Amino acid sequence: MKRTIISTISVVVLSTVLSGCMDKLEILPNDQIITENFFEEGSPEEIESGVNSMYQRLQSSYMYNLRMWTLDIVAGEGRVGNEAGGNGLETTQLSNFTATSDNSGAKELWRGPWAGISRTNWILTNVDKSPKISDAKKTQYKGEAHFLRGLYYFNLVRLFGDVPWIDKQQTASDDLQVSRTSKDIVYQHIIDDFSDAASMLPAVYENTTDIGRATKGAAFGLLAKVYLTLKRYNETLVAIDSVTNLGVYSLNRKYEWNFSDLRENGPESLFEVQYEKDVTAYSEFDILGQGGWHHEYMAPLASINIGGPWGNFGWFAVYPEFVESYEPGDLRKSVSVWCEGDVYQGWSYDPTCSQTGHNVKKFLCENIGVDRAMDSPLNFPVLRFADVLLMQAEALNELGRSSEAAAPASSENDGGPLNRVRVRAGLPNVTTTDQVELREIIRHERRMELAFEGGHRWFDLVRYDNDGEYAKTFFQSIGKTNFTTPKHLLLPVPIDDIDANPNLLPNNPGY
Repeated sequence: MKRTIISTISVVVLSTVLSGCMDKLEILPNDQIITENFFEEGSPEEIESGVNSMYQRLQSSYMYNLRMWTLDIVAGEGRVGNEAGGNGLETTQLSNFTATSDNSGAKELWRGPWAGISRTNWILTNVDKSPKISDAKKTQYKGEAHFLRGLYYFNLVRLFGDVPWIDKQQTASDDLQVSRTSKDIVYQHIIDDFSDAASMLPAVYENTTDIGRATKGAAFGLLAKVYLTLKRYNETLVAIDSVTNLGVYSLNRKYEWNFSDLRENGPESLFEVQYEKDVTAYSEFDILGQGGWHHEYMAPLASINIGGPWGNFGWFAVYPEFVESYEPGDLRKSVSVWCEGDVYQGWSYDPTCSQTGHNVKKFLCENIGVDRAMDSPLNFPVLRFADVLLMQAEALNELGRSSEAAAPASSENDGGPLNRVRVRAGLPNVTTTDQVELREIIRHERRMELAFEGGHRWFDLVRYDNDGEYAKTFFQSIGKTNFTTPKHLLLPVPIDDIDANPNLLPNNPGY
């Protein structure tokens, strides 16, 4: 779907507010179709453009183009590496646990999903009205909407706890002063959404231009992650079996293939946010842009111009503690982080270009746009099969099936789930079957395997126990003594939104 989504989202404009209010949908350049008759009168191509618009918010800087991966800074993997002029102050405050309810980073993470949720509700409410698309297409589109609504809400509930549950298309005549819904109820709705998506979506798409859309495997995979978050381990394993039984997914032979724009949407990818270069009329920092920001933001602030016309920002300086956590011989290290002696296009990495001596390398893309900045074509991974295998290992171990979790592996595609990931990384098999010891090994493996990929480490830290003590112990070990529980297990609901809608009170504990 890379070409399809990128080319059509950019010509769809949906007027929305936080609550999901929508006035009209415009198909540029000339015609305007009022939402009241869009589905009755719209062509199949126009309706598909509306469906594609549900994905756009994932691409924005409020989500995977910036804010989601800055959660890895909050999780203690590094620091903002270029603070000139107050740059990144909001992320520094979040990562030092000094943020207040007016923090702009938290505000963007709060506001990011709502437009996407609004669009999913618009599709679910109206798509059956279309006389011009087949029942099979309607089912697929509804499956995509359920999947994306589940994903948007899954991020919201993990970051903010209780959040308003909105599952209907809203208009200006509706009561927009919504209240927060208990997170337990929201989680059940998310489970229902992913379950519905899994029943409606295909395992694969026949048309190559649809590659990148949500699939049955992506829905089952994220359903497994929801169950794991809730410590419902048996159900986690059932969902993972549904993924593996599809026979679609496997680990890439090389770790670095997951981060190559030439190998996107490959056999290890269950779902990734699609980016493309040279296809947008929006300015570089516009949240509707289609190019990825990751390359320039993370590339070292060095004498060589590794980025586009604006150069490199060096925005994610990785802590030595993280780099030193790699086991000897781990092949993921040279893919993920810059270290002294690394060479790129004849330039040797100089540790003095970073306040910590290291930068993120994982999203380096040589094939970036050259005519504009912030225009990388490299997709951003949301869920990889390696994550699924590590979830499987964790669930097995928590159920006392440690020998299955750590079963030996002879290759990346043969053997127990934990050791398949390790073998691909060039590491020896883990042999212990002690549950407590294996628990820490699996947690460490998740940290190294999924580093910098959109907040996995943060979400893991705050879910490992019920009181936040695991996260507190880690943060204290790296000098982050401001972290307290329960306050810092959740982000604050933005005070601006509370002022506009007092029904969002009370704010999260401590704010």
